[in-house]
Amino acid sequence: MMPSADGGRREAPQSASPARYVHFAPVDAILAEPLPFGTAWQVEGDSGIGKTILASHFAIQGLRRGESVLFVACDDAPQRVRASLQRFGFSVGSYERQGSFVLVDAFSEGGDEPYLLYDRSDPEELAYLLAEGLSQVARPTRVIIDSMTSVAAYLAPRDLIHLVYEKNRILKEPDVVLLDLYLADAMDPRETNSVSNAYDVSLRLFYAEDRGGIPRRNLQIRKVRGGKFDPRPFPFSIHREHGVLVDSDYYHR
Repeated sequence: MMPSADGGRREAPQSASPARYVHFAPVDAILAEPLPFGTAWQVEGDSGIGKTILASHFAIQGLRRGESVLFVACDDAPQRVRASLQRFGFSVGSYERQGSFVLVDAFSEGGDEPYLLYDRSDPEELAYLLAEGLSQVARPTRVIIDSMTSVAAYLAPRDLIHLVYEKNRILKEPDVVLLDLYLADAMDPRETNSVSNAYDVSLRLFYAEDRGGIPRRNLQIRKVRGGKFDPRPFPFSIHREHGVLVDSDYYHR
């Protein structure tokens, strides 16, 4: 149960057959087994590496499996977020009309989105808005924040760390998975370590030099709390229609 806008308590709508595991094509092949809902995922990556595309892919795969998605847009206006999703074949219009995709506007100074963050310097407002949005959608649900680095720009380091831990504590339910994006090297290493400890899963996206000196995109799983995984970096590409494609056979060739 989550707090409602009028201060009462409201039961979150339930799906007829809740999913037990989080299926996500870019990492399924390099995990020993799928990870359960009730986990929090951190994605840290270089600028321009494709973090938002990965998050969009994570969202659309959940929607296609009959799950709900709460997408928090911190880095761009809602109309541009929708347009970007559309360009990569991730049209969410029908899902929004069904109520299974909810976009939270944490970027604009004002607007007509049903869920709008008015004060980006108030971590309690963000946590409350997420809880309220989550209470309105059917479960299981994927909650995505793009990105926590933009949230961090308005908060003192201590307040950011507190927000991450409190948000994850409140929202991590058996039928909810959290995915937060971070820009690599944007925080002090001590803060980065403190924040990372709040997550069950940590993914890293980075550029590495390929043959001929051409930069190559890589995805690496750095942590899975209580799970087995392949820690080696795997090359990936971004496809116009299919999103993030990881070369899971790279080390077998």
